[in-house]
Amino acid sequence: MKVFRNANIITDSGVIADGMVVVHGDRIDYAGPRREIPPAAEIVDVAGQFLAPGFVDIHIHGGAGSDFMDATDADIETVFRYHAAHGTTSLCPTTATAPLAEILSALEALERYRNGPQRFGRALGAHIEGPYLAMTKRGCHLPQFVRNPEEREWRQILERGPIASVTLAPELPGARMLVEELHHRGANANAGHSEALYQEVEDAADWGVRHVTHLYCAMTDAMNNRWRGTPNPRSGGIVEAVYLDDRLSSELITDGKHLSREMLRLALRHKGYEKLAIVTDAMRGAGMPDGEYTFGPRHGLIAVVKNGEARIPDGTALASSVCPMNQMVRVFRDLTRCPLWQAVRMASLTPAEIVHRAADIGSITPGKLADLIIIDDQLKVDATYVGGTLAAKS
Repeated sequence: MKVFRNANIITDSGVIADGMVVVHGDRIDYAGPRREIPPAAEIVDVAGQFLAPGFVDIHIHGGAGSDFMDATDADIETVFRYHAAHGTTSLCPTTATAPLAEILSALEALERYRNGPQRFGRALGAHIEGPYLAMTKRGCHLPQFVRNPEEREWRQILERGPIASVTLAPELPGARMLVEELHHRGANANAGHSEALYQEVEDAADWGVRHVTHLYCAMTDAMNNRWRGTPNPRSGGIVEAVYLDDRLSSELITDGKHLSREMLRLALRHKGYEKLAIVTDAMRGAGMPDGEYTFGPRHGLIAVVKNGEARIPDGTALASSVCPMNQMVRVFRDLTRCPLWQAVRMASLTPAEIVHRAADIGSITPGKLADLIIIDDQLKVDATYVGGTLAAKS
């Protein structure tokens, strides 16, 4: 038994001052006001800092020089270890557009990590980003491997799983069958990297799309006057669909580089913290010195990391992010001036709910896994616990 005392406990609705959390085995037994400490318990003195649920990152490619597409045990552990030090205890390893064999190899490597002790964080189902993207909205994904969904291919990916989600452009030929299959399996079909107009998104939601990848990024929206084909002032895009359709959740890259303060505030006001997740979308350059790094596979497109951001070589577009989750949460809180507990919820319980894992992770609740982090008011991570076991210490 382990007791975390002298803690300001961040819950999914506020903060419990001077609280206490009791962990029995790998699960939370009690969370609430201070009470008598059970005999023979191991004591962790939080010393008046915040005790928060471990972060859940549902869109993350890599960090510390490694990427999940590298498909080696060492690279996968490197990514988990880096992000554990910044408070992430569960994540959806995210692939990139590549040949089928490379995607399958990455999934096999992830399964090896999942079947191990998972000391540095939990590998949730994989997030397959691409290759079924709109060519004009592919971002930094390799263009030669962007393609339409083909059943004989995507069935191999789904069978290699487990798969939490697949990001695809729903307007592509063949997309509907894949969306319906994902929905049937209980996995998420995410709309993203797409030119879909408002009605096309609504149709896709009828098929089973329930989530939209990185809101505002690589997608259509009428507010920025981007439409496929002839401009039509009566046609909205994906952004408008997210705001107007209660079936859709979405996610935000909140590094202060991708989206302005106003865009973040608008999203929070109109969609709310219960339907918006904070994600890192971190690439291998996260935690690394300035320089050149590839996005996705080691033969991927070059990104130049400088001044806390990654850009394609000509500087005209961002190429994923290089910020860990604790920094994302702090920036979002500071830019939107929302309460700390709301920003933390958007990086823990909300993403856990989106990928259907909230029964076990995402909040400090009795019965859930004891994935906990000790942070200060600037989101500096002092310690990370996975299942009550120390995984990282500053």
